[in-house]
Amino acid sequence: MLFETFRENRRKHPSSPAFLVSSGDRSVPISWKRFTDDIATVCWIIDRHPQHKTIAILGENSYEWMVAHAACLFAGAVVVPVEPALNASEISRRLSFVGATMLLHSSLYAEKAHETAALTPGLATGGFGTRKTDRFISAALSALGFGRKNIWRRQFVDAGRTAMLVFTSGTTSEPRAVELDIRAVETFVKSTTLALEMHRGDRSLMLLPLHHIFGIAATYTMLANGVALGVCPDFRRVYDAAERFGIDFAFLVPALADILASKIAHRGSSAKEALGQDIRWILTGGAPLSRKTYDRLSALGIKTVSGYGLTETAACYSMAVSPDAPRPASAGRASQAPGVETAVSPDGELLVRGPCVMKGYLKMPEKTAAAIDAGGWFHTGDRGRIDPDGYVYIEGRMSRTIVLSSGKKVSPEELESALLSIDGVEEVLVSGKGESREILAEIYAPGREKDVEAAVSVLNGTLPVYQRVRHVKFRGDPFPRTASGKIKLS
Repeated sequence: MLFETFRENRRKHPSSPAFLVSSGDRSVPISWKRFTDDIATVCWIIDRHPQHKTIAILGENSYEWMVAHAACLFAGAVVVPVEPALNASEISRRLSFVGATMLLHSSLYAEKAHETAALTPGLATGGFGTRKTDRFISAALSALGFGRKNIWRRQFVDAGRTAMLVFTSGTTSEPRAVELDIRAVETFVKSTTLALEMHRGDRSLMLLPLHHIFGIAATYTMLANGVALGVCPDFRRVYDAAERFGIDFAFLVPALADILASKIAHRGSSAKEALGQDIRWILTGGAPLSRKTYDRLSALGIKTVSGYGLTETAACYSMAVSPDAPRPASAGRASQAPGVETAVSPDGELLVRGPCVMKGYLKMPEKTAAAIDAGGWFHTGDRGRIDPDGYVYIEGRMSRTIVLSSGKKVSPEELESALLSIDGVEEVLVSGKGESREILAEIYAPGREKDVEAAVSVLNGTLPVYQRVRHVKFRGDPFPRTASGKIKLS
């Protein structure tokens, strides 16, 4: 479906912008014709080097990154997105594990790429925009002539093979290489297209990190719908990018949604006043959105909806049905994409099966068997429920449930949500302390510690005795986070 959609955009809308890039004080469009020509060129190069069957990509968000990724998908290579924040030693370890023989990188990460190659026997490297790469591109263009060897003249039939190896961004466990086929990403595209309002000619941002499945899936969804993507390599410039490219909507993690809301509020009473046009909606995923951020965006006239999924399900499980019918506490309605089934186990775990589910964890058959049962159901590890209308509610990780010495069970996420509603609380992590498992709240509330401590006492008065926060610990710095914005758990 993705391949055919790209080919149709090339044929029917060759001059329409696929991307928007900054050049000085201007926004410069890159057409669908140029985008698909570049993909075809890189596909030709990949075809000429069949020894490189598994190709890694290291770099900030960029047009070139997406050309390389799409070319790997359509040429039949296995593509491995690399988290730029990792050091060379960890990147080498991961690439050796998956058997990558080529590392494509941006100029910004050239030094790290070369350090990685020095640590990884048999690993070749190639940089975006280098002289060597430019020579390859020129040779490919000459050889292709965009004749019968052009990728867009072929039939794409191998949608079930492993196309991507995406490392999980879990908060506690060792990252695992998740095997995904193109159908898994296509299922996210179908699910999101059914749920949300997107039109050809709309504008949005390529802002989510592309080494994370949510960023990859959201980007392909927008491209498939003919949305022009403003390239924003620096997430800290989310407001500047929204203003420059004139976005109609956005896919964001909660931390970025909060940054955008804060900057808009600083410049006006609404998105239209601050940016010059309305933002129809923002979809957040990767981590829960706080009620505080939801209310702030709503006050600015921006409808905010949520989605839920995991790397193992290509970010697909549930999606907000419409910004016009928000349910703030919900992660949206269970996916309506063909073939996707959702359920809740007897002990309250959310389950899913269908084309969005991974093929498995690479080289980890026991862990794969533990995650996907004999009936094909993937066990998400999340507690939750699905209401009669099909809306999904996430109640926390099964592994984080606090079992008190009395046998009572406490959901730390439920308490965290309540604590985040206290003025001054910016971040919080709830856990059980010691053998008694008494409730401990670790809080980041710079300069507001005394006020927050008093507010926690008031909150305790509204809670059942077993749920009360017995210990409060204040942090001097924010919690470390994963690429998707989740707090890292020790």
